[in-house]
Parts: sequence; structure tokens; C-alpha cells
Amino acid sequence: MNGGFSKILYRIAVPSECDRIREALLAFYFPEEILTRSYLEVNQTIIGPSEEHIQYVLSFVQQGMVALAIEEDHGTIVGVTIARCVKPATADELLALVPSAGTRRWAEMLRMYAHLEHTGDVCGRFRSRRSYHVFVLAVEPHFRRRAIGQKLMEFQLARGKSLRFRVVSADFTCEIAARIGERMDMRCVSAMSLNQYRNQAGENTFVTSSVNHIVSTYARYV
Repeated sequence: MNGGFSKILYRIAVPSECDRIREALLAFYFPEEILTRSYLEVNQTIIGPSEEHIQYVLSFVQQGMVALAIEEDHGTIVGVTIARCVKPATADELLALVPSAGTRRWAEMLRMYAHLEHTGDVCGRFRSRRSYHVFVLAVEPHFRRRAIGQKLMEFQLARGKSLRFRVVSADFTCEIAARIGERMDMRCVSAMSLNQYRNQAGENTFVTSSVNHIVSTYARYV
């Protein structure tokens, strides 16, 4: 114990932990994640992520790009951050997955991811062939205000450097997360209000009245 708090361990997830990571994401990531919460579809029957979305996120465990914060006393996952390798062609690759999407929800999420990659253009702005891109950052509510989110981001920055990435980037969907990026000397390269986004058909597929309606992309060299 440290100052009344149990010790938090930070490490890379292993494939055998996918079920636990899934439970953690469903408990304290997806219920608050702005893209999931703001998706708008007529006659939608589910609120929350599609199974395809969950499987996509978990696929990065196999690639060694998922970092966990573990409460030592009970071995509980209290924080998760997930990264993917982004390249100049990533936006097109994401759009290529749209026709095979099993639900419109997942198809629109893929389009949004592609749009964020296109507008952020991290590889182009930093003249790099790839970026270690964090797109999930979540901390269990009872463990917030302990700098766990920042420590997870610092862990991922070091992870990206160890994998020989020259650039680490991230999409932040709330002001608190964006401030973490600023404290880590990351530069905001793009910011978009979800309420202003339109898909290729001109539809407003993500709508929110929350004060957290800005999705911002940050990046830095490592």
C-alpha cells in the first residue's frame, strides 16, 4: 500500500487475458466512450459496441499493443490502453473493410476511424512511414485521479519507442485525456466536433449533447 492506495502494475497484456480485457472494456470503456455513445441510427436495437468492434479492439492483444494497469492486491484490471500501427494507407485499409461489415454500426465506426486517420495525417505531418497510435485509453472510475491514465500513456510511449517507432500518436475524446497528451509534449494536429461530422452520404451519424464532443489527434516524435 502507498498512501492508502494499493500498488498499480503496468505491463503488456497477453492473449490469455482477452476475456478479462473484454470485461474491463465493457465495464468502463465503452459505456463512456464518446463514439460508441453518440452513434445515431434509426430503429437501432442495441446501445453499445458491436461484436465486430470488440473483436477488432481485442485483435491488438496478439500484436503486443495493449497495455494494462493492474491493481496488485487483487489482480484486477483497472486501466487499459490500446494502440495500433498507423501508416499512410491506413485510412484506405479501414474503408476497404466497410463492405464486409456485419452491421451498419460497425461500418460507420470504420468510416469514422478512417476519417480521423485522414484528417490527422500523422505520418504525413511528421514525415514518417508509420506511427504507434493509441486509440483506447480507459481507467476504472474508482481508480481515477491517481494519474493512471498518464502512466498508461507514458508506458505506451516507451513501448512504441522500444518497437522502433519514430512517432507516437493518439486520439483523445475528452478534455482530461487531451491534457495528458499536452503534459507529455504531444502536439494537437487535428480536432473535430462529432456534431459536424458527416459520412459519405451526408448523414450526421454521430450526435452528442455532451461537453465532450471534440475528438482530437495528438502526436510527437520519440
